[in-house]
Amino acid sequence: MAPTGTAAALLHGSTYHSILGVPIDGQTALMNETTNNAQVKARLDGVDYTFLDEVSMVSCSDNYKISSQLAKAMNEFELPYGGMNMIFSGDFAQLPPVFGSPLYSGTVGTTTDVTYDCSRSRSCYWKGTLASSDYSLILRENMRQKTQSVEDAKLRTALENMRYAACTPEDIKFLKSRIAGRRPEQPKLSTKEFRNVSIITALNAQKDRINELGSVRFAAETGQT
Repeated sequence: MAPTGTAAALLHGSTYHSILGVPIDGQTALMNETTNNAQVKARLDGVDYTFLDEVSMVSCSDNYKISSQLAKAMNEFELPYGGMNMIFSGDFAQLPPVFGSPLYSGTVGTTTDVTYDCSRSRSCYWKGTLASSDYSLILRENMRQKTQSVEDAKLRTALENMRYAACTPEDIKFLKSRIAGRRPEQPKLSTKEFRNVSIITALNAQKDRINELGSVRFAAETGQT
C-alpha cells in the first residue's frame, strides 16, 4: 500500500484508503461501517504482512485510522493494527503529509550521522514513538552511484547534507562552482561536458531554449530531422 495513487502504482499495489476503507481527509466514507469492515476483512484474507511505502506522507491521524480499520476488520482490539504484521518504508527527509502532523518530529535534530540515540535521529524518534515497531532498518548504501569521480562525491555529500538543511561551507562553495556564467572561472553550458547532464534553470524560458538547442544538436549528430 501507499498514501497516493502514483506511489501505489509503482508498487503494483493500492492506496491504503482503497484497501482499508480509510476516507481521504475532507471526504466522507463511501460505504457504511459494517459493509466496509467485511470488505476489508475479505481483502486481507490470507495476508500475513502488509507493506506500506512512502510512510513520510502518512500523518499521525491517518496512522491511527489505519490501525483502527485493521483492528475492526480483524476483530482484534488489544493489538496495534489488529495484530497484522506491518512493514513501513520511506524517507522522512522527503514529502511530509498533505494534511496533519507527520509521524516524526522535525525539531528532534537533523543529522546525517544516524545513530540509535533517539535525541538525534529522525528515524529513531519515529521508532521510539511507535510502540508496535519492533525493528528499524536504516539503509545507508547508495545503490545508484557505485562509481563516481571526486566531483561526483562532492555533489553526493552536498545533496545528503541538503536533505537535513545542514550544508557546510564546503558544500556551498562546491555548489556555487557549478553555476554557469560569463566569468572565466564559471562553467560554460556550451562546453561538451554539459551536453548530456541535468541543468537546473531559474526560468522555464531558459529551460525551453536549452532543450531546443539540444534537440537541434541531437538531430544533427544522429542524421535526423
